[in-house]
Amino acid sequence: PIRYLITPANAFSGTDNSIDVLAIGDSNVYSGIFPLIWWEQDGFTGYTWGQASQRIPETYEYLKQIYKHQKPSIVLIDGNNLFRDKTDIANLDSITKAKLATFFFPVISFHKNLNPHKIKNIWGNRYSVMKGYYYRKSTHKVHKKKHRMKFTRKTWKINDISASTFEKCIHYCKRQGSIPVLISVPNYNGWNYRKHNALQQIADKNKINFIDLNLIKKEYQLEKDTVDGGDHLNIKGAQKTTSLSREYLKTKYGLPDRRGDQKYKQWDNDVLEYHKLLKLNTK
Repeated sequence: PIRYLITPANAFSGTDNSIDVLAIGDSNVYSGIFPLIWWEQDGFTGYTWGQASQRIPETYEYLKQIYKHQKPSIVLIDGNNLFRDKTDIANLDSITKAKLATFFFPVISFHKNLNPHKIKNIWGNRYSVMKGYYYRKSTHKVHKKKHRMKFTRKTWKINDISASTFEKCIHYCKRQGSIPVLISVPNYNGWNYRKHNALQQIADKNKINFIDLNLIKKEYQLEKDTVDGGDHLNIKGAQKTTSLSREYLKTKYGLPDRRGDQKYKQWDNDVLEYHKLLKLNTK
């Protein structure tokens, strides 16, 4: 994908305090959470903010940048990156890089999701029509037969620095007046029940909720909706997981329906562009 460096101000269409739900994390998040579905089905706004292999310290630094422009009611914090840095040295290296990156470049990259030669006048201001989601249609289904989410009481050991930095993200969101919710997006190759248990312990300790979309029932057939054999979801998979998270968010937190509000008219226009893209890819 083509990537741009953008500030939080123009990432969110230049409108401060316009996002109800922020999803933040690595490539699993920007491949599996598609905020326009929240808008189309229930009328609350959202944005997916992430980059490939994002580390926890980067999440923390990006949150501080985002809160200069947005005050989301809910922040979905991806738990997959808890398991990337396994040693103190790796964690300290990630912390140093995150601070340097945001000091010199207080910005984040996002994916250019539409073809500018086919759909014009959308990307002139580097504004994400797809709200940070990375649209991919191709399918490469999962071939593993092993049941990765087989129940166990065992827990994945998380490095202490990783855990403490992750909790800093949780507490920072709380201090800003947001409700942090832990989330894990389906990843057939990288997730298992021991990781689920580790994240559930963090959620319980901090008295917050945890949505593990890896526990989606088999009838949703997400193993057929990945682009790379199980690591990342395609558009069909993202539609399913985002719709399920929508049901949870709407029921649990009673988010507002902003459809019909002229201040959010651009969201309707963005949905139209999204459906143009779907039609374009079915020809």
